[in-house]
Amino acid sequence: MPAPMPPPRRFLLDGRTHEYIEPERDGPVEDVRSWLMGEYPRVHARVPLAAGGTVYVYASATHWDRNQIHVQWYDDNKASLTAWLAKADIRPVTDSEWDIDQYNRTPDWLKSTRWGYRFPGFLPE
Repeated sequence: MPAPMPPPRRFLLDGRTHEYIEPERDGPVEDVRSWLMGEYPRVHARVPLAAGGTVYVYASATHWDRNQIHVQWYDDNKASLTAWLAKADIRPVTDSEWDIDQYNRTPDWLKSTRWGYRFPGFLPE
């Protein structure tokens, strides 16, 4: 008999609440590999929602196996969320894309401190 599905988890993204069921990892634990802490690749991940459909999040990839990648992201309330997702639902992002996402998530009163007069996405060399 299959294990019961875990209850949906909620997160707030861009002012909207989403519910997702945290997908389980498939396969033997011996196949799981990890990137070094602090060197996690930045990714754009498609997270399946409990009511159907998907939502995209900017996340860090922490672990992987043959078929899945474990991602971790923060919602608007700074809550840490994780999920094992199919490799097809993950794509790497550029530093410029990540910078734009971080700019959009930063409160207006802090933007001038972090970015100064630089436009988001235009990184200094």
